[in-house]
Amino acid sequence: MSRRELWQELYQRFDPERPADSRWRADRPHSPAKRIIESLDMPFGDPRILLTGTVGTGKTTELLRVAEMRKDRELVVFLDLARHFTEVVRDPAALDRISSWEVCFLAGVALIATAQQRLGYEFPPQYIEELKGAWNALARETETPPAQLDIGALAKATMGVMATTVPALVEGATGTGVATGFALSGAVAGAVSKWMAPLGLSKQFLPDQNSHVQTLLASVNVLVGQIQHEHRRVLFVIDGLDRIRDIDRAKALFVDSQLIAQLACPVVVCAPFALRHHPSTATVRGFEPLALVNEPVLMHADPTRHGEGVHFFCELFERRTADLNAQMLIARPLLEELAYRSGGRARDFVKFIRELSKDAWLADASVATEESIRKVLDDQRRLRETGLNKGHIELLEEIANDPEHRLPANPLAQELLSYQTLLPYPNESEWYYPHPLLTMHLVRVKPPGSSP
Repeated sequence: MSRRELWQELYQRFDPERPADSRWRADRPHSPAKRIIESLDMPFGDPRILLTGTVGTGKTTELLRVAEMRKDRELVVFLDLARHFTEVVRDPAALDRISSWEVCFLAGVALIATAQQRLGYEFPPQYIEELKGAWNALARETETPPAQLDIGALAKATMGVMATTVPALVEGATGTGVATGFALSGAVAGAVSKWMAPLGLSKQFLPDQNSHVQTLLASVNVLVGQIQHEHRRVLFVIDGLDRIRDIDRAKALFVDSQLIAQLACPVVVCAPFALRHHPSTATVRGFEPLALVNEPVLMHADPTRHGEGVHFFCELFERRTADLNAQMLIARPLLEELAYRSGGRARDFVKFIRELSKDAWLADASVATEESIRKVLDDQRRLRETGLNKGHIELLEEIANDPEHRLPANPLAQELLSYQTLLPYPNESEWYYPHPLLTMHLVRVKPPGSSP
């Protein structure tokens, strides 16, 4: 009997570019979500959290977890900047050049959209005009290319992105969950066509104390104050800034500027990846840094052996397939091998399952075999090895064969971290190891305890 329908369903459910539907989430042993919720529950202060972590390790899923847990306590404004720049601005590369005042402006626009959708609330027109005027003044000051700004159209487009990212937070949202994919409706697409204000194109940097910057911040905080006075506390959850790899841009957002931390409500922000392993993170003011670590699928004492994090990924698979009786498709030892070779990155594990499902469907296989697992891993290994030169390989071998697996004082280390060929793991202090796909062939690892 053919199992192609099962393999096809697995392929659709394991999409590495989409966070998991809430029904399918496994609880992470090292998740910072509990700490964030505890901070939000305190009856004093407005917590501001800077969530750091390796790209692809599952930060968006954890942010969605927090947003959904708080949707009845606060007005949660979930702003996915990566998708916004892709689907609305139509220039994903511009996210790498975004300024702190632009983040605050988009937070204000997202609040307008969320308040209208969830509360049926319309802000007084003068508040909208003040936000628009503040943006235009800053555009002139920073030599941003001229454009026609339609905040109403942008709010509709923003809501279109939000509704497909976090449907549980948006009344009237369609679709069965975030894993079903993304498509702009005709109405939202029409709104996008009216959105012509360029973002990430400013030619001048402005300090926080600039009068135009402070005017824009005040305009956004007026919106926040209005909702908090008439309805409930606002919580901004801002995702997507982890795509920023340039340390100078990251410092401009969170070290040289405190503007985002001055939003007058709790804020949870996904930090630029560039800050993840940079000493300047310790100088960030206004935010409490928290880290989502890679699951420890490797043992620190002997990284060639499977660590406890392997069990998390097996549970992840079981959660997503519990209603399909799909556990019989992939034997537990093979599933553990996929988990180990993921390096603790959720995106890699999900991608492995999807690629395996595709190959199994083509072969009309009844179950996954060792050969099919090897094929998937070998294809992904070759992809991960792309672009690595002799210097990269020597450094990876140095780290792998260091008993403590410490991060060396070598500028190439940051480059390897940026492209996830070198991965961090939790311990009393973090330790580092090459992506396990690389140790299959390219990176030579000496047995633990062997002489140098």
